[in-house]
Amino acid sequence: MTGLIVSGVEISLAVLLALMAYRMYTLARLRPFRSTSAFTPASVELASAGASFPAAEATRDAYQRVAVGQTRNRVRANDLVTQLHIFSSIQLTDVRHHGLTLRDAAPTLKSLAVAYFYGAACGLAFGHVKEREKILEAAIKVIQHALDIGDIVIEQMLSDLTTSSSLLHCYRNGLEGAEHWQERRFVPETQSLYASLTANALL
Repeated sequence: MTGLIVSGVEISLAVLLALMAYRMYTLARLRPFRSTSAFTPASVELASAGASFPAAEATRDAYQRVAVGQTRNRVRANDLVTQLHIFSSIQLTDVRHHGLTLRDAAPTLKSLAVAYFYGAACGLAFGHVKEREKILEAAIKVIQHALDIGDIVIEQMLSDLTTSSSLLHCYRNGLEGAEHWQERRFVPETQSLYASLTANALL
């Protein structure tokens, strides 16, 4: 029964992501990305789908909230990769101060960190429709270098992102933590990488 629910959520998320990509492509061709009102229909659809999976619903809500903030706080696309470098370095340093080295950690722990940093990348890159793919590709390279992960392994980790409430929790914390850091240069303790790992893994 659980397998059917998870499969249903995966299919729903895949459809929603495809729909969102199509709408973003359409909006980019029709007019500049200036108003959050263009995303209102997508917000309604995202909120109505997968209500039986609270982690997925909370993650979509966080993503939409960051989307609204990004339209008000634009920076150049090239600067976003630099910001992700800085953000990831800060979080990895904090984790090391707690006695944990992720480069040598178990794959399960690394997958949680990948979800966290990918969420941060998505949060930082949301408002840049045209450069979004380039930013996320660069972000994956940042994550690979930071965690010492190969191409095939990280692809598998990212493909499994929606299969676990723990991974979605880390993704959401990365998204919200990056948003908070971008505005205030500070990440609340509850949204830090270390807090995300300790809340979802046995350390």
